[in-house]
Amino acid sequence: MKRLFLILSLCVASILGVAQQATEDDAMQFYRTLQGDYTAQLNDSVTLTLHLTPIWEQDRFQWLYLEAVDPGTHQVLEQKILEIEPLKHAAIKVIVHGIRQAETFAGKWSNRNFFDGYNTHILKGKSSFVFLKTKDFEYQTNWNRRKSFHCFPKRDRVHFKCSQEDERIYVKRVPAGTSDIKGILFLKDPTD
Repeated sequence: MKRLFLILSLCVASILGVAQQATEDDAMQFYRTLQGDYTAQLNDSVTLTLHLTPIWEQDRFQWLYLEAVDPGTHQVLEQKILEIEPLKHAAIKVIVHGIRQAETFAGKWSNRNFFDGYNTHILKGKSSFVFLKTKDFEYQTNWNRRKSFHCFPKRDRVHFKCSQEDERIYVKRVPAGTSDIKGILFLKDPTD
């Protein structure tokens, strides 16, 4: 009986080991899928460029610097650092951090090594949400936000879908107290 229990325990441990590896692989795939430069038409008059650049790759698991810019004025509209953490069952937690003295980092998205001189002490505040892998290179979440990106008012329902197959991020927002769907499409710029 003890021998049977030991064999079952080893089987379960090996399955959990494979599941953990698969989850980390899913998180790494998600991390790589998000990287790049995107263009979005927010409305008739506002276009946005979004840069998602990997930072701190040597010392930590998966971190991205996010910078949103108005391409007409070159004004930086938003800066965040995203921490990507694997969870169980192909789920990926994204922790969105604010940045202390964010102006120091404006425009530095093209110089990944710039962040090597800094550590997590530059982070302030955080919010998080979970993406679920629905199929290879597709991840989505339905998220009732409490606090996060300034461009989405609190208590709006926001639905994200990332797809590497067509190099897009889809964002649907339902403003609080309505059933109206506001859509934003982020198109990834060619890397070649």
